[in-house]
Amino acid sequence: MDLPTAVRTDLIRRMAAPWRSYHGLQHLTVLWARHLRFGRTGPMRRPRVARLIAAAILFHDAILVPGAEDNEARSADLWRLAARQLRGFTPAEIAWVTGTILATADHLNTPVPRGECGMTRLWLLDLDLSPIGEEPATFDRNGRGLRAEARHLDDAAFTQGQRAFLSRLGAAPRLLRHPQLHAAFESRARANIGRELRRGTTRR
Repeated sequence: MDLPTAVRTDLIRRMAAPWRSYHGLQHLTVLWARHLRFGRTGPMRRPRVARLIAAAILFHDAILVPGAEDNEARSADLWRLAARQLRGFTPAEIAWVTGTILATADHLNTPVPRGECGMTRLWLLDLDLSPIGEEPATFDRNGRGLRAEARHLDDAAFTQGQRAFLSRLGAAPRLLRHPQLHAAFESRARANIGRELRRGTTRR
């Protein structure tokens, strides 16, 4: 995406904040690299679709206030404000990115539209969940990053919340719904979730 200088500077300032130990620039890089790698065929490779994915990746975590329940809504608001300065996005495309950012508040349970718009949204949601399927050492490092970001919680509260989140994911019949991402990350994601939940039981 060709971002105006003011938009680019503001986004980098937000995403490069030193306290962002997980949801920072590296997170955006990982998601975009996975889009390029696994979306080489089918509709995801179309330039206009890739541009929508890029916009959703760039802005989905732009607002991150630890403990706030409206981060996704505020990130979507920031996207809508920035989109006024971008060329080539139709109102429908701006609305799609807005809805996709909002959907990241609940990856598995948010209703998605039918057809290509829905499948593209699921692709972004799968990309955002794919780090759960990292190699164990990277998964553990990401967990430490998430703990550092949750500076509003003590250790017990963070552990309780993280276990509840992982338990909900583990109970889902399918975490990653696109075939390419499912094949690449689902099995390892299940293993990481199980390992982390067993570790929490051992700690108690």
